[in-house]
Amino acid sequence: MKFRCDRDALSEALQTVQRGVSSRPGIPALTGVLIEASSEGALTLTTTDLEVSARLSIDVQVGEPGISLVPARLLADTVKSLSDAPVEFETDQSQARIRCAAYEGSLRLLPAEDFPALQPPSGTRIVAEAPRFAEAVGQVARAASRDEARPVLTGILLEVSREGVTLVATDSYRLAVRDLVATAAGESRAIVPERALSEAGRAAQAVEKGEVEVFVDESQISFQVGPLMLTSRLIEGEFPNYRQLLPEQYESRLTVSRQQLIDAVRRVGLLARDTSPVRLEFNALGVKLSSSSPDLGQAVEAVEARYEGEDITAAFNPNYLADGLAAASGESVRLEVRDGLKPGIVRGESDEFTYLVMPVRLPTPVG
Repeated sequence: MKFRCDRDALSEALQTVQRGVSSRPGIPALTGVLIEASSEGALTLTTTDLEVSARLSIDVQVGEPGISLVPARLLADTVKSLSDAPVEFETDQSQARIRCAAYEGSLRLLPAEDFPALQPPSGTRIVAEAPRFAEAVGQVARAASRDEARPVLTGILLEVSREGVTLVATDSYRLAVRDLVATAAGESRAIVPERALSEAGRAAQAVEKGEVEVFVDESQISFQVGPLMLTSRLIEGEFPNYRQLLPEQYESRLTVSRQQLIDAVRRVGLLARDTSPVRLEFNALGVKLSSSSPDLGQAVEAVEARYEGEDITAAFNPNYLADGLAAASGESVRLEVRDGLKPGIVRGESDEFTYLVMPVRLPTPVG
């Protein structure tokens, strides 16, 4: 194999496909990037850790087509360090030789035959606007669980219908639901690993105008974002019935500046430790936040806002609440509460996104 290409284009492509490189040294082939140069002038880079795979093609000048497996991170670091000049890449049976300006180096190859074959995309096809897809993923991914003991909750549920896609994530303490306008060729339901969906979302962020194609079948999901194809296994299991957790309506609603409330929650929340929550007192003037710790001290802050409903006191984990406020879109948010024992609901200026956060039960006053 022999090709010549722009240093920046090759470096960017290698950094992109590192999303799929395995960190498990037990399987050497999975630490490599499979490089395929075609006679048509396309260079295809592929990585996989058996859970998530990444494939990207760029245009290069191919002198001799071929396939090689090169240590991915070492190659990416080498190319990134090169001067701004064309890169010449050539391989034989055992090593890859790299030339760029005054630099010459070689890297030992890995056995290309050990690299696993990847299945092509198949199943239900969904098309969504890239910026909207990236926004939706960013809103829900933060609510996915990090507890591997409950693998279903570490994933994000995708419910696909002809009207669009609903993305859902929960870790039992909060629930994020986002409706995304999309075109779908049918109906489907899949639990996608949070890591895979977040990687696709990050890739879509770089596409200001364009679309994301998603293919869902029984065992895997694929995302085509520009020249990048990301593929992931699906998580098996039954996702919780999240719809029964969403209330039809709340009688009490606070409409407030999103940034003001985020800042107040974070400031007051500095004194909330472990199981200590931030207390919110809703009244006609807005909301008063407070927290206290016997070892650290106490904090109180009032935020003016429009409040509809009876005076209510509720308490929430400040990190979970701040996450929901940060995920909502728009300059103002609506915080809906029923009483101190029911979940709070955060919505932005549109109803596309709903964030539910479980309350922390306050101790009953003595006497």
